Amino acid sequence: MSRFPSSDRRGSSGRRRPAAPAPAIQAIEPYANGRVLAWAALQQAERDEAFLQEIFSNFDQRHHLSGAERALAVDIASGVIRRRRTLDRILETRVARPRSQTEPELWQILRMGGYQLLFARTPQHAAVAATVELCRLLGRERWTGFVNGILRSICRLTEVPPETPTPVGPARSALPVHGGRWLPLTEEIFPDPQTERAAWFGDAFSMPSVLATRWAARMDEPTLLRTGFCCAEPPGITIRVNLHATTLQNVTDLLTAGGCEVQRGHLPCSLLLPRSQRIDQLPGWADGLWSVQDESAMQAGLLVGPRPGERILDLCAAPGGKSAHIAELSADQAIITACDVSDRRLRKVGENAQRLRLHSVHPRLISRDGSDLPIGPFDAAIVDAPCTNTGVLARRPEARWRFSEQGQHELIVLQTRLLLEAIQRVRPGGRIVYSTCSIEPEENLGGVQAVLKAMPDLQLLRQQEHLPGQPSDGAWQCLLRKPG
Repeated sequence: MSRFPSSDRRGSSGRRRPAAPAPAIQAIEPYANGRVLAWAALQQAERDEAFLQEIFSNFDQRHHLSGAERALAVDIASGVIRRRRTLDRILETRVARPRSQTEPELWQILRMGGYQLLFARTPQHAAVAATVELCRLLGRERWTGFVNGILRSICRLTEVPPETPTPVGPARSALPVHGGRWLPLTEEIFPDPQTERAAWFGDAFSMPSVLATRWAARMDEPTLLRTGFCCAEPPGITIRVNLHATTLQNVTDLLTAGGCEVQRGHLPCSLLLPRSQRIDQLPGWADGLWSVQDESAMQAGLLVGPRPGERILDLCAAPGGKSAHIAELSADQAIITACDVSDRRLRKVGENAQRLRLHSVHPRLISRDGSDLPIGPFDAAIVDAPCTNTGVLARRPEARWRFSEQGQHELIVLQTRLLLEAIQRVRPGGRIVYSTCSIEPEENLGGVQAVLKAMPDLQLLRQQEHLPGQPSDGAWQCLLRKPG
């Protein structure tokens, strides 16, 4: 194991004096390469508790890196956040001194190097050399030897003898990596999966203890492992083709000609792009031929079943994906009132509809107390409720670290109020779709059952659960009918 390097300043007695804390590294612009950009994004994410998607969107206005370098930055930054607990667990076995005595910025660099070695399939020599060079680019030459030593120690952790059997499931010395595979390790790093199931799952799949405990208690082993692998891997991009304006084949041809790998989706309007892309630079985007939307989210619009001429309320519309899908499904002939409490986010609803050349989406700003909600009556309503996002942790890696049961309880109160507001505004015999991107029962069927108990004439016509990776994001939706 390597030890953190200390300053060599000594007093007159010859004893080593404590080093003064190093000043914080400022973000370096222009960004030299994708790794510097990734480091800057991670620093801002921790400092501001911001989401990486927004950070990179802002950074795109300030750098001139190639698409490949930007993609590298996104992969490393999101991968470090997604795999943070696992990386920390491994690093703590490599670094001899307590983590509290290691500068946070240096620890972040070690995470980046560890991610590239263990999960990004970067060749070992390239990952080590590039991470050491990152220290120099950030003006921390004195860290280079320490970083080199720690990363080489991680390399040795994966250098198992050729005759070692390949793990096929949970073990203390098996690291879950890509596509359901397990990487054998030379040491027992994790807790015993047989006796400490939740602790093992949290360490191996990088989940906070609260979620690891909840999922380990209610999921059987195959479901737990599938969910863990899905949440631990970067997702591809799913697009919804605007069938009101074009065809699936036309968009496939455009994207293929533009150099994209394109696969057919599981729905008649969906295509899959396995690799990360700059969406706004792909053919057909500016012309409104397609949108980015996961297939589980598309299911909510299909469940509404909109028809031309209907009045439809989207109670939590921003950024507008479901409103636009409903408009496309109704041949742009419904009247869709798209509400949100954020003026900034509501502008995205209008911009999205304008890009897609949809005229039936009408954004409407509402107050947070809901006192100015449109009265209706509406033929149908959709409530895509704010939730804990536990079904989309692969796509929103930060969300796992923000989950709390107190926060969840507050959300459930809000979810119930929104559902009741929607029911009130739908005509007798009208339809209500309730949707979340959570897989927590309390936010889904649990909340709906509480409403059904209070309103026994309300009919639950259909419910559908989508677990992460089977085959898309996790989500839950139900279709309700108001008594006529």
